[in-house]
Amino acid sequence: MQDNSIQLNAIWNDFPSIQSDLTEVLDVIQSELKAKNPAVQDALIEMITSGGKLLRPALTILIGQMTPNNHDNLIHLAAAVEMLHSATLVHDDIIDSSSQRRHHPSIQARFGQDVAVYAGDYLFSVTFKTLAFHSSSTEVSRKATTYLEQILNGELLQRSHYYHLDMTIDDYLEQIAGKTAALFELAAQLGLSAADEQPNQALTDKVISFTYNLGMAFQILDDLLDYQDDSQTLGKPTLNDMREGVYSAPLLYAINRSERVKELLAARETMTDEQSQEVAQLVHETGAFDAATELAVDYTDIALDILDELPDSDAKDMLIDLSEHLLHRSV
Repeated sequence: MQDNSIQLNAIWNDFPSIQSDLTEVLDVIQSELKAKNPAVQDALIEMITSGGKLLRPALTILIGQMTPNNHDNLIHLAAAVEMLHSATLVHDDIIDSSSQRRHHPSIQARFGQDVAVYAGDYLFSVTFKTLAFHSSSTEVSRKATTYLEQILNGELLQRSHYYHLDMTIDDYLEQIAGKTAALFELAAQLGLSAADEQPNQALTDKVISFTYNLGMAFQILDDLLDYQDDSQTLGKPTLNDMREGVYSAPLLYAINRSERVKELLAARETMTDEQSQEVAQLVHETGAFDAATELAVDYTDIALDILDELPDSDAKDMLIDLSEHLLHRSV
């Protein structure tokens, strides 16, 4: 079933040349989803059409366009990376008991945890079926399973670090390398795998390094947004991460700079709104927010420098514009 009324996220209004490709990706996903249970099928379609950014499939497409490629395979591989991403989000929401995803009720909240588990598992199975039928070699599936392991290990690392006041920035970087950057790298690998001929190793290495640094900067910036210094942001539900023991770069820098932050975090899940807002204020007063911003800037600069080294093409120009749009949200 296809729904031609789907609207792409507003981020793509500034990138009209990729809109038709991303619409194809959504059409492919809907055509691939054929769950035998109506509730699971409805849950999947609702999630796919709920306005996600489609950033990872866009990376697959743009990197794939750097070399002559099989367009049909490229679109299907871009669909695969989005389905894999969606599967991880479904399972994340189950673990976190999240009631919302992309400003809509999450699958587990809307349909129940049992339906959500089946939906996530089904997305994983369709992802690897799509890879098997649209990749040129078994090496692609091997790489996909390796990256999936990295993603899961990143999530497990985050879980093992819950409420750890001795967690380090290096721990955090290892965590987000698996949780976020690995899927950016996979998006790049899939784009390259659609090439008519195997790209040279130098191009491959640069593209993978670019997407790694892009993913790292993207996640750090996402974590910084939780601590933006304005009344609309401080105390919003995202600060629940802090109460649930998920400590990101700005908070870790603050822990190392303020005993008061440690005292407040000792309340753990019983932390009040007032206490969480005090921590958020200390993140700014101690310079921790600025330190985390500098960290994001470092990864941003590396990503853009590597991108500048890639061969000139329309796809490269769009990657530069897209990267700057994403990475300059807070820097």
